[in-house]
Amino acid sequence: MKLFVLGHEDTVLGFSLIGVDGLATEDPMAAISKLDEIVAQGEVGLVLITAGLASRMRERVEDMERGPGLPLVLQVAAPGEPLEQPPIRDLVRKALGIKL
Repeated sequence: MKLFVLGHEDTVLGFSLIGVDGLATEDPMAAISKLDEIVAQGEVGLVLITAGLASRMRERVEDMERGPGLPLVLQVAAPGEPLEQPPIRDLVRKALGIKL
């Protein structure tokens, strides 16, 4: 499975240096369109979205985070961006399906 990055230009550029595909955008509609394309193709297993962009498309991100199957969605902080991280127990429950 592949990795894909959405969001802040510097973050997407950084991941592209190690061969990860991405889309540098701050437009939530462009990001949602790309997410729909990714899901339809079925080749991407993990999508990293910068926190600022994720906050502007909160409903779609939450649907993907709660939904079964792939791709998994993980928020990352862009340069200078704060990141609210869920408790590790929630991440383990989502990834493994077990409660600690």
